Amino acid sequence: MRYPRFWQRRGPLAWLLWPLGALVCREAARRLRRARPAPLDCPVVVVGNLSVGGTGKTPVVIALVEALRAAGWTPGVVSRGFGVKVGIEPLDLAEADGPAVCGDEPWLIRARTGVPLVVHPRRRQAADQLLARYPEVDVIVSDDGLQHHRLPRDVEWVIVDGRRGLGNGFCVPAGPLREHPRRLSSVDAVLVNGSGGAPGLPRDESGAPIGERIEFALQRFRDLYDGSESSPERLRGERVTAMAGIGNPERFFARLTEEGLQVDPVPLDDHVAPDADRIAWLRRKGRRIVITEKDAVKWPLPPRAPGEVLVAEGGIALPEAAFARLLATLAQQTS
Repeated sequence: MRYPRFWQRRGPLAWLLWPLGALVCREAARRLRRARPAPLDCPVVVVGNLSVGGTGKTPVVIALVEALRAAGWTPGVVSRGFGVKVGIEPLDLAEADGPAVCGDEPWLIRARTGVPLVVHPRRRQAADQLLARYPEVDVIVSDDGLQHHRLPRDVEWVIVDGRRGLGNGFCVPAGPLREHPRRLSSVDAVLVNGSGGAPGLPRDESGAPIGERIEFALQRFRDLYDGSESSPERLRGERVTAMAGIGNPERFFARLTEEGLQVDPVPLDDHVAPDADRIAWLRRKGRRIVITEKDAVKWPLPPRAPGEVLVAEGGIALPEAAFARLLATLAQQTS
């Protein structure tokens, strides 16, 4: 689903849909109050969204898994597997043969980290399966799942897009939110991804939006043809076709522009792979095609020559204070 423009302001259409949004907010609050999840044998960290649409959650999950390992923990990940039918039993990605059966985001997380990862719409079932198969796991990271209250959690991180913020502050369908903005007061960290004024976020005493800033750092381009790498500086000033099937493709296009590329944007719906006909049409233009890592795992046609399709790779540096608080909570829960 595309992010409609009216979600960013309180115009006539947003007000027309506001009663429905108010019901969604009320139901979300009711479910939160009634949540009584049974505990698990290890702590759980939920990395989620308050809003619909891409906020950059997957790079944060990858960074968190790597940071936990470096701190001496053995993490595992549970995920929903958006857009796929997993079946009755949770799916261990060690037994999956591609993103078509488990979802592009879980496949990318495991490809980048090698972490044990189990997928199921009911994340509690995924967590039980994960611990049964991998008893060495001592902390679970939930890829999304902020509103999945059957899954217990010890730490909640909410990722907010710096430019979109909380939009008009209304719940769907009147706005982009899954819960009321006051839900942020109960989470452990609010990470604001990228530059921008983060509209709708509560402000501190100085008038700045709450939360700790994070930024995706573009580190290299990987050639999808042969795996060779090149620095972003080599493409500065070059006109490229940028294609992104992610929740917020505009953020990806803006990041490439900031690196000095001249971008012809081709946005796709989230989780949707480009069709072969569109790729063939883009090839005839004769420009390089630059895609995200998430798009690369489901790219349907192999490149015909070096340099034809480049994957933008990078990562996010976690805020030191937020990660230190997380480690302190984990240590307390396991002591």
